[in-house]
Amino acid sequence: MLREERMGQWNDRIRSHAVWEALKALGPAIDQASAKEGLDASAIDSLERLRAVLDFCGKRLAAADPFLSDPRPLDRIHGFLKSAVAEVQAYVTDSNVAHLTTMNAQADEILSNLPAVLAPTSNDDVTAIGESVSAYRAALEKHLAEALASVQALKVKAEANSVSLTALAADIAVEKQKVATITAGFQTQFTADQAARAAEYTTAQTAHQTNYTAKASEYQTSFSATQTERQEKYAAITAENQAQFTTAQQARAKEHADAHQERRDKMAALLADYTKTLDEQTALFVEARDKAEKRTEEQLTALKTEYEQSAKNILEAIVARKVEVEKLVGVIGNLGVTSGYLKVANHARWAMYIWQGLTVISLGALIYFAYLIAFIPHVPDTEFLQGLASRVFLSITIGVFAAYSASQGNKALLSERKNRKLALELEALGPYIAPLPTAMQDKFRADLGERSFGVPDGEGQKVADNSPSPVTVLDLLKSKEGRDLIADLVKVVQVAKPS
Repeated sequence: MLREERMGQWNDRIRSHAVWEALKALGPAIDQASAKEGLDASAIDSLERLRAVLDFCGKRLAAADPFLSDPRPLDRIHGFLKSAVAEVQAYVTDSNVAHLTTMNAQADEILSNLPAVLAPTSNDDVTAIGESVSAYRAALEKHLAEALASVQALKVKAEANSVSLTALAADIAVEKQKVATITAGFQTQFTADQAARAAEYTTAQTAHQTNYTAKASEYQTSFSATQTERQEKYAAITAENQAQFTTAQQARAKEHADAHQERRDKMAALLADYTKTLDEQTALFVEARDKAEKRTEEQLTALKTEYEQSAKNILEAIVARKVEVEKLVGVIGNLGVTSGYLKVANHARWAMYIWQGLTVISLGALIYFAYLIAFIPHVPDTEFLQGLASRVFLSITIGVFAAYSASQGNKALLSERKNRKLALELEALGPYIAPLPTAMQDKFRADLGERSFGVPDGEGQKVADNSPSPVTVLDLLKSKEGRDLIADLVKVVQVAKPS
C-alpha cells in the first residue's frame, strides 16, 4: 500500500501539473487568432509555427514517463505557455504584430526546455513533426488560394479603374483648355481696367493734394491768431485765480489755527477727565483684587483642609479594605490547599479500596487452590507431582500478588490518613488563630509552613509500619509465614499422597 501511495505521488506530480491546462488554453487561443479577418502572411506564419510547437510539445510531454520526469522543466514550460497565451489573446484584442513576435520568442524558450523532458525517441516524434509540416503546408495552400483570389479580384478592379482614369484624364484636359481660354480673357480685361483705374487715381490724387495744401495754409493762419488770443485770456485768468487763492489760503490758515486751538482745549479737558476716571477705576480694581485674593486664600485653605480630611478617610478605608483582602486571600489560600489535600486523600482512598479488593480476590484464589491441594483425588505419582507443582507455583504467585496488593493498600491507607489529617488541620487553622493578634497569626502561619510545606518524606512525620509486605517470591520464602505455608503444604501432600 505504501508503494502504491508513492507511485501515485510521483505520477500525480506530472499528470496533475498546471502545464496541461496551459496546453489546453493555448489551442483555442490560436484558433481564435487565426479566425481574425485581414491576417497578413507574417501573422499566419507566426500562428501556424506556434500551433506546430504546441502539437510537438503536447506529444513530447505525453510520451514522457512520470517516474523519470523532473517537474522543474515543466514549471518553466508552463510559465512560457502562459506568456504565449497572454500574447495571443492580446493580439486578438488589438491586432498588434509585436505580440506575435513576443509569442514566437516564448515558443523558442519552450523548444529550448523540451530536451530537458526525458522521453523515449520513437517514430511518433517524426510522425508528429511530419503532421505539423503537413498541417503547416495545408494552411499555407489555403491562405495562398485566398490570396490569389483576392489578387484576381483586385486586378479586375484595377483594369476598370484604369479605363475610368483614362476617361477622366481626357475630360480634365478639355476642362483645362477651357480654363486657360477663360483665364486669358480675364487677364486682358483686368489689365485694361487696371490701367484706367491707375489714371483716375493719379488725377484724383493730384487734386486732393492741391486742396490739402490750401486748407493747411488757411488752418495755420487761423490757429496762430486764435492761439495768441487764448494765451492773453489765460494770463488774465491766471492772475485773477492767484489773487483769489491767496485770499482764500489766508482765511483757511486762520480757520485752521482757531480749530486747532479749540481741539487742543477739548483734548486737555478730555485727558483731565480720563485721568480722574482712570484713578477712580484703579482704586476700585485694587480693592476688588484684594478682596478676591483674600477670598481665594480662604477658599484654598478650606479646600486644603477638606481634601486632607477626605484623603485621610480614604486612606483609612483603603487600609481597612487591605486587611479584609489579606484575610480573604488567606481564607482562599487555605481552601485551595485544603482542597488539594482532600483530593489526594480521596484518590488514596480509592486506591486503597482497589488494592484491598485485589488482596481479597487473591486470598480467595489462594484458599481455593489450598482446597484443591488438600483434597487431591487418587492419581498416579507422575500426574500427582505435576499437578502439585503447578498448584504450588500458582499458589505462591497468587500469594506474592496478594502480599503486594496488601502492601499497596496499606501505603494508600497511610497516605489517605496523612493528607486528610493535614486537610483537617488547615481547615481548623482559621478559627483557631482568629482571636490571636495579627503578629502572632503571621508567626504561627510561618512556623506551620516551615514544618508542613516543602519537607521531604524522610524528614517529615513518620508513621510506623510494622506489617511486612513481601513483594517477591524470595521475600515470601524467607518470611516466617512463607516457611509455615511450605511446611503445611508438605504435610498436606504427605497426607493426601496415595500409597
